[in-house]
Amino acid sequence: MNKTDQVTIICIAFNHERWIQKALVSVALQDYEHAELIVVDNGSKDNTPAIIKEWVTNNSERIPVRAIYKHESIPYCQLFNEVLDQVQSQFVVDLSGDDFLYENHLSASIDRLKIFPAAAFVFSDAKILDENGIENSFYNRDDYWKLKKLTLENKMYETLIRKSYISAPTVVFNAEILKKAGGYDAMLSYEDFDVQLRLARDFPIIFSDHIGVLKRKHENSLSASQYQRYQSKMLPSTLRVCEKIREMNRSPKEDEALKIRLLFELKHALWSANFESAKGFAKLAAEMNVKGFEFSLYKLWIWASLDISWLYVKLT
Repeated sequence: MNKTDQVTIICIAFNHERWIQKALVSVALQDYEHAELIVVDNGSKDNTPAIIKEWVTNNSERIPVRAIYKHESIPYCQLFNEVLDQVQSQFVVDLSGDDFLYENHLSASIDRLKIFPAAAFVFSDAKILDENGIENSFYNRDDYWKLKKLTLENKMYETLIRKSYISAPTVVFNAEILKKAGGYDAMLSYEDFDVQLRLARDFPIIFSDHIGVLKRKHENSLSASQYQRYQSKMLPSTLRVCEKIREMNRSPKEDEALKIRLLFELKHALWSANFESAKGFAKLAAEMNVKGFEFSLYKLWIWASLDISWLYVKLT
């Protein structure tokens, strides 16, 4: 197989027995022929490893596939990098075992990357499915023109500082660029915010106006724990990424975007009673000379350690 056309899908599963088979089938059904699959069980305690083993046995003639089984769970970013080091393809996809790809996702995404070979990655729209079976698009159709404009004008770095604007499961990376950037930061508990910003800082980012992935939103998904009451594992990583953004920024506009992000994260850290993380965001905001009533209120909130996280849980 020509490695310059090949894409490797790295599918990492952890206690995904309800969804892993559909994720794997979605890879096998892609209309892009130059694909291979590496499926990793990250120390699941349910029936996920057995489902993977049976599927690989029955489908190894449909798609080149290799399975890796971890006896103990290891941090996600560390595990992904371990597998990424083994990839020889031109493109790479990070697929969670509870999501699945629509049939044309790889072909549509790679077509865009071939048009823009200097791009670090391409992203697209997604369907978000909640536990009640309600399905919504990640973007409004009216957003598509704005996304194309932002990417073509190379304004995604500043945009991503202000707000999370990319559905991470839709991303198809240029594998060489991702590797040269060091892959994911293994010191973080989650990857997308950091890696998207690091790549957008130095490389073009491309949007494809197709719906590529169905992302499941459930109580055990990583995104559901972002502002977990009292003990968010993600907020300390978010703070670290904000510190890295400060180092990467090159303009006053980018610094203003970071100030907006810091106030946003500080607000949610306080509402969820993650006071240690809140102190870190407030310290960084003060160092960046953030002013105003909102910040003063948040500093008072930290001083009082006012816990209204019970209300936050009800409202969210």
